[in-house]
This record gives sequence, structure tokens and C-alpha cells, in this order.
Amino acid sequence: MFKIKQLLCIVLVAGSVLQAAFSAPAAEKNAKALTDTIKTEQSGNRVENITTVLQHIPFANLEWVDETGGLSLSGTVPRRDVRFTIKRDEIVTKSELQLFYTPSPSLIPVRSQLNIYLNGVLQKSIPIKKEDLGKKVSEIIEFDSHIIRDQNQIHFEFIGHYTDYCENPVDTTIWLNISSQSILNLSKQHLHIANDLSSFPIPFFNVSNQQKSVLSVIFAETPDNNTLKAASVFASYGGVLTSWSGVDYPVFINELPASGNLVVFITNDKKPDFLKDYPNVKVPCIEMADVPGTQADKMLIISAPDTKGLVDASRALTQGNVLFNGPLSMVLELLETQKRKPYDAPRWIDTSKKVTFGSLTFYDKQLSSQGFSPSPIEVEMNLPPDLYFVNGSRVDVNLIYKYTKPMNIGLSQMRFIINDHLIRSYPLKPESETSHITENIPLLGGLSLFNKSKIDSSFLRPQNTLTFDFKYSMIFSSKVNECTTQLPIDNQVEIDPNSTIDFTDFYHFTKMPNLEIFWSSGYPFSIYADLQETAAIVNNPGDTSELNALFNTLARIGSQLGFPALNVEVLGNPSDDEIKNLSDYDLLVFGQVPLMLREDNNANVVLDATQQSINTSFNDSVPTHFNDEKKEVTMKIKQKNASGVGAFVSFMSPLNSNKTVVALISDSSEGMENIARNMIVNHGSSQTLGSVTVIKGDTSKSFDVGETYYIGDLPWYQRIYYILLDNPWFLMFLCLFCAVVFCILMYRFLRHIQKSRLKMQQLRKEQ
Repeated sequence: MFKIKQLLCIVLVAGSVLQAAFSAPAAEKNAKALTDTIKTEQSGNRVENITTVLQHIPFANLEWVDETGGLSLSGTVPRRDVRFTIKRDEIVTKSELQLFYTPSPSLIPVRSQLNIYLNGVLQKSIPIKKEDLGKKVSEIIEFDSHIIRDQNQIHFEFIGHYTDYCENPVDTTIWLNISSQSILNLSKQHLHIANDLSSFPIPFFNVSNQQKSVLSVIFAETPDNNTLKAASVFASYGGVLTSWSGVDYPVFINELPASGNLVVFITNDKKPDFLKDYPNVKVPCIEMADVPGTQADKMLIISAPDTKGLVDASRALTQGNVLFNGPLSMVLELLETQKRKPYDAPRWIDTSKKVTFGSLTFYDKQLSSQGFSPSPIEVEMNLPPDLYFVNGSRVDVNLIYKYTKPMNIGLSQMRFIINDHLIRSYPLKPESETSHITENIPLLGGLSLFNKSKIDSSFLRPQNTLTFDFKYSMIFSSKVNECTTQLPIDNQVEIDPNSTIDFTDFYHFTKMPNLEIFWSSGYPFSIYADLQETAAIVNNPGDTSELNALFNTLARIGSQLGFPALNVEVLGNPSDDEIKNLSDYDLLVFGQVPLMLREDNNANVVLDATQQSINTSFNDSVPTHFNDEKKEVTMKIKQKNASGVGAFVSFMSPLNSNKTVVALISDSSEGMENIARNMIVNHGSSQTLGSVTVIKGDTSKSFDVGETYYIGDLPWYQRIYYILLDNPWFLMFLCLFCAVVFCILMYRFLRHIQKSRLKMQQLRKEQ
């Protein structure tokens, strides 16, 4: 018995040894895998092969270049800068500048040179060779990619010599031109960033460069009114963030785009298939997550228990009520903000008081410049588009500026320019370093109140550029056979930020319809920055092209105003009763215009002329401009255009004579997509004018169809005054008429006195 037990023990031990021997490699492999997993989880990093993308940026697309797209360097302006930006979720692995330049044929070789700096670090010094003088030269400058950051500056320093003896720095033979054909080549990788909302709006919006942002909008199904409003508020906020760089919102319903970042609107009962397992939420939430199946794309998930909660989430996001920290933030409380007052858009100047120039700046030292020949100081000034200007209108400007003393010889001056129009020039006096000027500047041009022609009231526009150009006289001379070396010093000029400009005496009054001010300023919807008196009507909310046009339009208006459309109303395929309740709103229509808005005779005149089959002969070599006298559009097509034709139509609202309808219509989805592309800020050459504008591709033609009306408040006595001011002949005849009437009255009065005196004399004689 004992031997049997001993034999069994031996067999069991042998089996254990064999099992251990065969399982050792697998155990070692599993242990290694577990160790790698732990290391990966602890490090929190993803190791992937990231695709490298080569980007070619034309020199003309860089910031601060000349109007020609290149740079001009000379003895008086030997240093110039250009700027480019990199998105924060990108890294540059290789960078080089393919430089094309032409040096003056009068330069001394080798002693003359061109130095190139990147972010203050010298990258290359290029000697001007004898064989290159007067010829176009190509040079490759490899940049150190390690010093590239979000905001980058390329500095060019030109050292030019033309003689060995007694050089004059203002000699016109000292020059070097950098061609617009130069190209900046960047090899970039799109980094995978952590899901942390504290980085918002990165990576969803480009806020550091002029590159257009593209953010797809995803819905689980055809959105209802609340979902449309939530997406509209978010879209307008994207326009505020991207400002003039522009943003595009392609729309998808229960579908993932091929690539790119996206925003998804979901509720507990409405989720797209790729998020069908997303957990239900009890409060509105905002989450950043990876897009399934992509390397570095991100999605912003805006979720709520119901569609009303989506509106709260979007409003909280745009108002900064959400504490962004980590991948998920919950909206526990929505702080209601007061509705905006008329004409108080952050990017418009305040016409209710004097405005300081310091309040118009966007960055430090914008109101100063320095150099031997200082660069002009420029300030952007955005005005409400319905300010009423006529002949005789004047703007008060209180201008204070400082400057280094100019030479006693020659004339130095400061030129005040608005939109390339010279307003005044002021001498820079050698005996002082500051000047205080109070001007009552006249606004040139005129606008008759009730005439038929719509012309610019003045050189002022909704977007204006104020330029202060300081010009110093530069005289360097020496006696014959005697050379005196003169080292020019930099001049410094400043505009005092307390300088003011005053538009308080102007009324808000304009002639409508006018698609030009809709295009440039979103008027009349932009009267209230939060769009509280705007209702957007989407004919078919299931048509992604119409939704794309809606979101791009609101983003454009947001970028022009600097404030999101918190109180806009959005209706998808509304009923007649819903439309009747919109009598107090300006209407922004996408797709077919509802029948309720077509019942007015004036609306029929406009819409019949701009049915989806409008054609304005885009094959003409000479573009057709706005013509106020043309009351009909006579040329039409009977079939749809393959590339899609879209139209902007504006007319007085049939529901309220003080409100306006602007409709964006097309002959097909392609036409509506073309409208959406053209609505992106600074990414289209089209322009709208008059009451009807037809767009095909990037080409637009405008017409004036239908009746005109007026928006605003202009007192009756001001109307009479302005009518007389714009019609001197009428004023002359009125004066003559008044003189005749006065003479007749005086004659009758004197005759009455005469008769009274004669009667008194007669009575005295009788006594």
C-alpha cells in the first residue's frame, strides 16, 4: 500500500514538472504583456505612427507683407518682418523658406548682405554676390524647427552698400526686393492631445492663425427647433472665436465624416449609431473625446436629458459658465444674462459717447511705431451700418500725438488717412515733441433722402481703417572732398490712447432693402448683438445644405459683432400660425420662402424675379453692377444649373413694415452649398448688393427689384433739413418763395398802417 502511494506521488510530481515546463513560455509572454499594459497605463501616452503633412505657404499669404505680396527693403527701411502661425495641436518637424529676391545692381558685392532671423535667432546670412546683382536669385533657408512656436516672426535685415566713400543712407540705389513667389515649406504632424476641456477652443477652432476652421456638426436625426437653436448658438460662438479667419460647419445626420474634428448634439433618447452606448445624463454636459477610428481627431459631445437642455448647454458654453477641467464638464447652473441693447456689439464702436483710440486697439503698442522711417500706425474702426451721413455731416476728432523731433531742414508731417482718403496733414514741428489737435472733420459725399439712387454717403464704411502716417524729411549731404559720417537714428511716434472720435450726433436711419450692409455687418439682424429680434426659418431641417448655410451665416454675423446669438429663434418647417407669431422679428429664411411670406404684393414682385431659375448671364465679360433703375430681372433659365445657382433676396416683411426678410434660396442642394461656402468670412470673392444677388461659384451679380422702405428714427425737422441740404436749387426757390411771401405780407401790413393813418387824419379834419 505504501509503495502504491509513493508511486502516485512520483507521477503527480512528474506531471507538475512537465506542465510547468510547457507553460513557462506562455506565462512569460503573459507577464510581459501585463507589464507593458501597466507601463502604458501609467505613462498615459499613446504611441502611434503620426502622418507627416507637407504644407506650402505662399509668401503673399503671410501677414504684414506689402500689397504686392512681397517685401521692399531700402536704406531707409532696412528691416521688415512677416508673421506666420502654427496650430497648437501641430508640431513642425522640418521648415524651410524658398526665398526669391532681387538686389539692386548698384550694390557692392559681399559687403552687402541679407540676414534672415526666425523668432529673433539668426538663421542665415546671405552675401550679395556680383553675379546676382540686378537678377532674381533663389535661396533655400533651412529654419531651426525647435524654435518654432504658435506665433512666429521672420525678420529680414538688409545691409546695403553702394560706395566705399561717403555713403548716403537715403540713396535710392540701395534696395532689395523679396518676391511674392517665395514659399514657406512646413512639414507638420497633427498631435494627439489629451481629452481636456481646459484647452478649448483648441483643437476645434483655429484662434491663432488665419486658416479657416472646419468643424462638422452631427445630429442623431432631423433636428427639432430646440436642437437647431442649440447648434445655432454654438455656431455663432465659433464665429466669435475665429473672428476674421472664418469657420465652416458641414452637417451630417447619423453619420461620421471621413476626417476632421466634430461636435455632436445628443439627448438620452436621440443618439447617433456611433454613440448608441453613450450613458444617459441627468444634467446638460459637455465632453471631449476621441473620434472613433481616427488618429488625432476630437469630438465635442454636447448632451442633455432633453433638447431644451441642449440649448442651456450651448448658452453656458458660450457665456463661460462652465468650469472646463478634464474631459467632462456638467452644467449645474445657467446664469441668465441681460439682453443686449441696440447697437452695443463689442466689435462696433459705441455711438452713444466719445470713443478713445485706445479702446480700438487689439494688441499692445498698436498705437506706436519706430524706425528711421516709421511704419504707418493703423487702427480698425467698425461702425453701425445705418448711421445716416449726408453732405455737411462732420465728425469731431480730438487727436493727441507724440513724435521725436524732426530735422530743422525740410518738411516733416503726419498724415491722417481714412480708408485711403487723405483727411488732413499736420506739420511735425522741430521745436516740439507733441501736438494736440481738435478737428471737426467733414464727411465728403452725399446721400439724398428720397432720391432713387443708392450711393455711398461718404468714404466711411461699416469697416474702416484709420491710418496715421508719419513722414520725416531725410537730408544727408557733405561738402566736396569732405565726407561727414552721419548715423541715422530711429524715430519714434505715438498716438495718445486718450485721443477721441465722436459719432454721438448721428441718427440711425437707412434705406432698405440693402444686401450690401447685410453682407458686411449682418444688418438688420445685427441691431441687437444677441439677435434677440431675429428668427431663422429653415424650410427643410433634414437638408444638410440648408443647415450648413444657416450655421455659416450665424458664424459670419458672430464674427462681425463679436457676440454669440444667444437669443436667436430658429424654426424648422414652421406652420402658418408659427410664422404669424414672428411679426416682431426680422426673418432670415433658408430654402424655399414660406407661402405666408409670399402673400404680399411686393414680396411677390421680388420672389417672382428671383425664383430658383434666375439667370443673370454669368458669361458676360463685364460684370453687371447694382442698378437702382432696373426694376425687373428679364433673363431666366428654365432648367437647373449643374454647378448650382444661389440667390440672396431681401424685401420688407409682410408681417411688419418695420421688419425685413432676407432669404437665401437656391435651385438645388449644390446651389445652397455654394451659398454656404460664400458665407464663410474672408473665403469668397462674392459680394451682395441691392435687393437681389445671384451667386454662381465665386461670381455674383446684383439687382434692385421691388419697393424701398426705411428703417430707423429720423426726426421730421432733420428730414427737412437734410432735403434742403442736398438740394440747393430747391433751397434757393424756397428762399425766393419765402421772400415773396414776406414782401406780400409786409406790403399788406404797411398798407393797413397807411389806411389807419389816413382814416385818423380824416376823422381829425371832420372834427
